Amino acid sequence: MIKQKLEETESLCPICMQIVPAQIYTDGTKVFMEKNCNFHGVYRGLIWSDYELYLRSFQFKKPGNQPPYRAMSVNKGCPFDCGLCPEHEQHSCLAILEVTSECNLQCPVCLASSSRNNEDPEIEQIEDALRKLLKYEGYPTAIQISGGEPTVRRDLSEIVQSARDLGFESVEIDTNGIELAKKPEMARELADVGLTGIYLQFDGFTADVHTFLRGRAIDLLPIKERAIEKAKKAGLEVALAPTVVKGLNEDQLWKIVKYAIKRGLKGVNFQPFAALGRFPPEFLKGIEEYRVTIPDIVKGIESQSDGQLRTEDFVSVPCPDNRCSVLTYTVVKDGKIEPINRVVGAEKLLDYYAMVADYDEILEATKEILCEAGDGVSCCPGSKDTLEGQYFSIGCHGLQDIWNIDLRRLKKCCVHELTMDGRLVPFCLYNTISIEGKPLYRDQIS
Repeated sequence: MIKQKLEETESLCPICMQIVPAQIYTDGTKVFMEKNCNFHGVYRGLIWSDYELYLRSFQFKKPGNQPPYRAMSVNKGCPFDCGLCPEHEQHSCLAILEVTSECNLQCPVCLASSSRNNEDPEIEQIEDALRKLLKYEGYPTAIQISGGEPTVRRDLSEIVQSARDLGFESVEIDTNGIELAKKPEMARELADVGLTGIYLQFDGFTADVHTFLRGRAIDLLPIKERAIEKAKKAGLEVALAPTVVKGLNEDQLWKIVKYAIKRGLKGVNFQPFAALGRFPPEFLKGIEEYRVTIPDIVKGIESQSDGQLRTEDFVSVPCPDNRCSVLTYTVVKDGKIEPINRVVGAEKLLDYYAMVADYDEILEATKEILCEAGDGVSCCPGSKDTLEGQYFSIGCHGLQDIWNIDLRRLKKCCVHELTMDGRLVPFCLYNTISIEGKPLYRDQIS
């Protein structure tokens, strides 16, 4: 194999989790990270499975937008002073707030290693953390209330109400949908206090997927469908969040997209498996056998959709590092899906590709661009027809783990865990564990 070095960076040793020098290289087809610990040896991790698409992602690279205030000072250096410290280059586009470690599932694959029977934080602690988020960000950013399973908290409505009272306008919950499906009024009660949407765990349509990822031999699909029905009836937006494992459910990507479109949902955000939190121990014996990367997702969608969506329709989200997430905004009309960037060009809409979408802004920006080009909605009926329909997004967030974590990418992260003491820690970093199962941040701070 011929190795072509692409850049030098820093990473963490998979055993001792100390900073080690790392090299990003390609074999001409894929992109890897290789790092060397003086005490524990050399390790290799796959980053992207397509070298050409990896290079293309750099077309969408942009400087970060730094937060106005920092909670931490630089002491030990990145990544040991997170909170955020002055070395961090990007503010929080999305804050994840865990309100419980309890869960009504025992998923074999779980980023948060839930069901640890820790005490839940009090509402006063949660409100204090949210006030600190307001202080450090300078405005109410988007938040996702997570866990564990947040719907097992009896006072979840009060938590949502507190967030809205503090000025947070975009408030979602991350959920497996079980409680929403069981309790007839839960979705309506949450909507009434200001919840804006749900981010629903949805891994596929076959029992083997549910058994492998969620530890349930029963078919979870009817439960998910009831949760979707109740959420939509209550006026909540619904986005699907599938965890994708190589050889398990990567053949169901387009089927999931079509299902979400048919149900009138907000979108789908695919999450390739990463060795974070809890997962089967056999994964460590051949981590790359289970590794799905961003190119696998977008190429899989192109293949399974017979080209209705193409790899070039997906744009790297520029607020984090360009290698972390891709996204396409589309309009669906009469069963046909049309990426908006085919109408105006991705580079003209780049400022609107973000971890948290505002469809009204995207639509207005598209209309304005078309009008400036003399092909606007008021100027050309064809453009208006193109922009009318169901707005729908498809994304993929490629999480890092101890095998391929890159400190340069971490410094640009914009999805942060909001801890109960008010710190903001990059989501991947917060959930990073050594190959011996030791967490770097989770359970180490309040």
